[in-house]
Amino acid sequence: MMMTATPSVSVTQSVLLDLYPQFLAALLAGDHRRCGELVDQALAMGVPILVIYQQIFQQALYQVGEEWAQNRISVGVEHLATAIVEGLLNRLYSRLITPHQNGRRIIIGSVEGELHQIGAKMVCDVFEMHGWEALYLGADTPTAELLRTVRDLRPDAVGLSLSVYSHLGRLLDAVELIRSGFPDLPVLIGGQGLRRVGANPIHDPKVHYASDLDTLECLISSLSETAAQETPP
Repeated sequence: MMMTATPSVSVTQSVLLDLYPQFLAALLAGDHRRCGELVDQALAMGVPILVIYQQIFQQALYQVGEEWAQNRISVGVEHLATAIVEGLLNRLYSRLITPHQNGRRIIIGSVEGELHQIGAKMVCDVFEMHGWEALYLGADTPTAELLRTVRDLRPDAVGLSLSVYSHLGRLLDAVELIRSGFPDLPVLIGGQGLRRVGANPIHDPKVHYASDLDTLECLISSLSETAAQETPP
């Protein structure tokens, strides 16, 4: 069987420089077919899915959010762009699932009041790529229900996504309740809403800030190693 070589970093960046502006334009135009064609081109050129997530999907959605904040596009255009990317995530899901499960589980939710969910779904996908079972509770996850689910399912970690900075207080409250009720449970936080903070706003060794998907991969590796060491032989 012929093996496809992984492209070098320079080649990958060259491909992204060519495809990203086209993807963003198609996204803003609501052209889901063209967006899918461009993703297929990136895959055919050997661009890793994680790179597509971060440097095409995530970057494009950040730009769409900025366009909306500056009143240059309507809410309808922003919602359509979000739906297109969510559809592409669903289409790529089967490509990233590994058959090798490690028996670890994470529960992820969007902070109470948060209506955005794509970032959290991307995080779930990355955990799944690493053999974890990732359970996403959806947008606007009530903190009380999050705590109840954690109590019932006993995960190995919990993740919280914050897209809107004004909801930071709700994130901090939720983390405090999780840490109080489950002091040994690692908590991951992330999302566009934390970009204004610039660093982990919670000074607790059990609370980890994933500023991007590369950082997230490192955190997953660290969590997996820690969990393996704590598992009885």
